[in-house]
Amino acid sequence: MEKDEILPEDHSSKPQYTGRRLVMMEPGSSNKNISDAANKVSLRLAFSSDYKNHEEDYANAFDEADGIVFEKFGIAVINDHHEGEIGELTNAPLARRVFLYDEPERYLYTLNSNPLANMGRSLWGFICSIFGLRNDRNPISDPVNPHPISLPDSFSDNSDSYWGIQSIGFQNKSYSGKGVKLAILDTGINEIHPDFTDREVVSKSFIANEKVNDLNGHGTHCTGIAAGYTQGENGIRYGVANKASIYVGKVLSNAGRGPDSGILAGMEWAMRNGCKIISMSLGSFMRPGHTYSRIYNDVAKIALDQGTLIIAAAGNDSRRSQKIIQAVNHPANCPNIMAVAAIDRFLKVADFSCGSVNKDDGQLVDIAGPGVAVFSSSKSPENYIWDSGTSMATPFVAGVAALLWEIHPKATPYEIWDMLKDQARSLPLSIDDVGAGLVQVPR
Repeated sequence: MEKDEILPEDHSSKPQYTGRRLVMMEPGSSNKNISDAANKVSLRLAFSSDYKNHEEDYANAFDEADGIVFEKFGIAVINDHHEGEIGELTNAPLARRVFLYDEPERYLYTLNSNPLANMGRSLWGFICSIFGLRNDRNPISDPVNPHPISLPDSFSDNSDSYWGIQSIGFQNKSYSGKGVKLAILDTGINEIHPDFTDREVVSKSFIANEKVNDLNGHGTHCTGIAAGYTQGENGIRYGVANKASIYVGKVLSNAGRGPDSGILAGMEWAMRNGCKIISMSLGSFMRPGHTYSRIYNDVAKIALDQGTLIIAAAGNDSRRSQKIIQAVNHPANCPNIMAVAAIDRFLKVADFSCGSVNKDDGQLVDIAGPGVAVFSSSKSPENYIWDSGTSMATPFVAGVAALLWEIHPKATPYEIWDMLKDQARSLPLSIDDVGAGLVQVPR
């Protein structure tokens, strides 16, 4: 049974399933056909078009009806205790079948590698800023291994830019992502952060009783990497697509958790607003041998066909120093979603980064980005923090995708996907760990 699965120790306290079900509809089904089919088994379904005016209103459907249909995707999310009705609908004769298949709704989480190590990095950075010290070599640059890394240096933070920006080849490039709509679905954004107060930010919360303002910090950090620019007054660059149009969907709570329904609502919102890229630094643990979500894979295919590329974090469950490599997380493991691994400043795969364990059915790492000791915006009193994870690597790839769309405005998502992989820097590492290699800005 799904609810009885045994998880690794660091996931055992995180609920996996909400009890609700995701249901795929027959493509092209009208709202009337869906309602008529549901009514035959006494199900009352609301539609996402009924909940446009207020931030978290879509969640009201689970109180006012038995669930909600996201019309753009043709997917219903139905309350628990309706398994019998769903079974009747999905097993109806083919000639009148509207409900095709179903799967459990999951919880998704922010993908942080090690909070204590991240606090250490932030403190060290703050000390460096106070005393004018160079922060080129961070003594805690590997968040899993507490011992300093002694490998040859490849990239260092300097007075022009932080190491992640250097590693993706941004020196002397003038691309900005101008005119490209980029969505970050996460824990929201620090609404008073000085690096965004002069930027137009379109935002919406999909978390009940929580506004967009980011009290977690994860979403602000990811937004800064994807679409920020320089650190306050000192002019050191940390962000990629600094003129992209920013769309922030709060799909994870301030505690860093949210259900699939909120993610789907955010994805639908981003697509309705014309976003070319959806960046999702979130996920849930996948066991070896488990397959990907058909729902998310179908949604991602709809997005690709309608002009939107979805990019997601591969996950931080591995402990490579202990010879433990875990599978790419949901939903990044879907073949139609670009999965991003993390590398460090020495161009080595991050100890925590998940790999292509379940590769027989296409659950692959596609590309890698900088993901260890990455500097970006935050909710912290200093407004900045170092953080690590495939969460940080993902917005680097999303930002570069925005640059590519700026240069090739008529390109399809499939073409942008191919460009990202074709222009990636090849690394002397397994493709199971880093895919095509380290993402690079357009040549």
